[in-house]
Amino acid sequence: MASPERQSAPTTPAAADRAAPAPREEGFRFLPPLPTYAIAFLGVAGIVAVGVIDYVTGVELRIGPLYYLPLSLVAWELGSGPVIAAAMLCAVGVTGSNYLAGQTYSTMSITVFNFMMQWLSFVAVGLLITALRRTLVHERALSRTDSLTGLFNARTFYEEANRVLSLSRRRRHPVALAYVDLDNFKAVNDNLGHRAGDDLLRAVGSIILETTRKSDLAGRMGGDEFALLMPETDPEQARLACDRLRGLVERKFANDAWPVTASVGGVAFLAVPDTVDAMVHVADGRMYKAKAAGRNRVDIAVVGPGPTAAAE
Repeated sequence: MASPERQSAPTTPAAADRAAPAPREEGFRFLPPLPTYAIAFLGVAGIVAVGVIDYVTGVELRIGPLYYLPLSLVAWELGSGPVIAAAMLCAVGVTGSNYLAGQTYSTMSITVFNFMMQWLSFVAVGLLITALRRTLVHERALSRTDSLTGLFNARTFYEEANRVLSLSRRRRHPVALAYVDLDNFKAVNDNLGHRAGDDLLRAVGSIILETTRKSDLAGRMGGDEFALLMPETDPEQARLACDRLRGLVERKFANDAWPVTASVGGVAFLAVPDTVDAMVHVADGRMYKAKAAGRNRVDIAVVGPGPTAAAE
């Protein structure tokens, strides 16, 4: 595959989330994606608007909770740094509007104390909202990735692959899929234990992440099987990518106690198929052909206009 952009192997689900090609936080936004300055402007404008309402309604009507609306927007969208500044502006709005409306205290120290308490309450709520969003994003990442390898899990792989196929279909670009099965993985589990098997799967996940482009999708499909979807990839590039992946797995474990290699089945579609299942079905069949031919092999099918070809 020509000059692929590298992905660094994530060590945490959050890192895996950052490496993924599709946005991960769209479901956790109050607004459509906007520039930071636009969100900051909306937050400031909202706080000022509440301050004006606070002044107009006078000191007897308490509308303080309305300040939490723009504060929540800033906390959710911009994070902990901006929310502290927004909390300060909210405290200024409360104190200033009430002072202009005629509220007074016996000493300046009481005014300062009340101001600080209001600011701290706004900060506390803002930071709690920021922490909540981080937790939700983290939990969503965990639900979308395989905990051992940092790759997409099977469900997420199918979801993202459908998106990639739709885009490739509109642009009329070729697409390829590699399906990888580890040879002798069961022997590792039986002879060295499941902990060694888990370490092996992590190592394979790292190899896949380090050798794919940012536009590619990689997933653990279950057990010792992996899938790699490669958009804008012609048959020769697909063959090279599959053989490179096979070779890296072979070299990685050649000197270890793990007698593991990889059988790789691939399919290069010159015309994008209707479903991801159609691609997986062909690639999975080619993977079994590679195993039947002696394992540690690559078997590629080309599907599209003209005769179907296969290459090892």
